[in-house]
Amino acid sequence: MIKGDGMATPTCPQCGSERVWKDGVRYLADGSVIQRWLCRDCGYRFSDPSKTSKRKNLHNFYRRVGGWEDQPKNSAKAVEALKELEETEKRAAGATEKSTEADVKGKILEFAWWMKKHGYSEATIERRTRLLITLVNRGANILNPESVKDTIAKQDGWSLRTKVHAVDVYTCFLKMLGRKWEPPRYKPVKKLPFIPLEEELDALISGCNKKTAAFLQLLKETGMRAGEAWRLEWIDVDFENRLVKVTPEKCGEPRTINVSNKLLAMLNALPKVSHKVFNGSLRHFARSFRRQRARIAHKASKSTHKQDNISYI
Repeated sequence: MIKGDGMATPTCPQCGSERVWKDGVRYLADGSVIQRWLCRDCGYRFSDPSKTSKRKNLHNFYRRVGGWEDQPKNSAKAVEALKELEETEKRAAGATEKSTEADVKGKILEFAWWMKKHGYSEATIERRTRLLITLVNRGANILNPESVKDTIAKQDGWSLRTKVHAVDVYTCFLKMLGRKWEPPRYKPVKKLPFIPLEEELDALISGCNKKTAAFLQLLKETGMRAGEAWRLEWIDVDFENRLVKVTPEKCGEPRTINVSNKLLAMLNALPKVSHKVFNGSLRHFARSFRRQRARIAHKASKSTHKQDNISYI
């Protein structure tokens, strides 16, 4: 609380009340002044905590460097000594922070290697390590389960499913450390999936660039997972017999699927720069797809609005 004179009013250290009065001042040997306070609820008298804590730190500083009896009597020198103390504490805190940051990065790398040793897929390892990094960037100390709980709870922009995934990932991380925790309980609401009409899918595919259109057409005709389609190689495509061989992921089954001439033509139009049909990062590709989808949706909404205006006229 701030009084009319601009001075912050402390709370009573005895009972926690904010109903305190000024009750004189205390003059120190170095010439500085500390405000005294009186609690109106419990009658406890105390000094300004912000000043006394600094004074205590200064006292400890002089004890470390040569005894309290050698303290400077001049207040300016006392301030300089206190600044020196604060700088020393900041440097120590910075070193601790850097050490903690290095420990966290080391644990994340250790977690990635632990998952690799236990047979997790590369995609799973990437997603889980990226989620841990996200938690760290948002203020979580992944070595402290309570800090992780707080950080997950504060993510209002996350869906319940994302929070459940974050809890599962951190549980796996603690398993690697040989530790346990009481995970928060998030129960996502199950909803029916949105299934677009075929003409809507065709409009989306036709509005994307050549690479994205071929990828989406492949998903539409084969029902592949995105990861399965992204790992497709040219030797998996039989242009003569119009077949595509699917290498499964996530414990799926290998299969061969008949495809249309349209899809084969779209695949054949792609540049053959490596043994893979689609090159680059799937994560970056997904980001590009979302931008294209948003552009197409915006264009479609403007067209619909224009048609409505024409009908109204």
